[in-house]
Amino acid sequence: MIETREKHINGSVYSCTQLPARRALRMKAKLLRIFGPALAQLFLPGGKDQSMVGLPFSKGEAVKAIESLMSQLDDKTFESLVLELCQGVRKEGMELTDSVIDVEFAGDLPTLMQVLAFVVDCNFGSFFGESGIGGLFKEATPMPQNRQPDTRKTSIRN
Repeated sequence: MIETREKHINGSVYSCTQLPARRALRMKAKLLRIFGPALAQLFLPGGKDQSMVGLPFSKGEAVKAIESLMSQLDDKTFESLVLELCQGVRKEGMELTDSVIDVEFAGDLPTLMQVLAFVVDCNFGSFFGESGIGGLFKEATPMPQNRQPDTRKTSIRN
């Protein structure tokens, strides 16, 4: 069922109405096409750089991923993505159209980024959260030292 969520961001109330399922699937595919290669670079085994605190990748790997993203994301694609994500989003009851975005976020792009994060969470929270690819950011739990992995061969016979 389509829901509308609200969030206070920098003193204003933003509301986001979830995308219909098929439209959300298309948007999810678009987000993965754009951001997928950069995310893959972060989580594939990388160099020997030390990981950043709390993250499973190094600063060098993050820089490479951002470079990869920026090489694929031109300004028109990024602007189109932002406008598409903001459809159905309101600030204090006012719909975030392209002209409203221009005026409301002029000189305040960090707030726009927070709004976009809210929109992505509202529509794709389970995918980008801990139960989805966000779970990759959790540090792997090491196997106890006194326990060895089970390497026995098993077969299933009828």
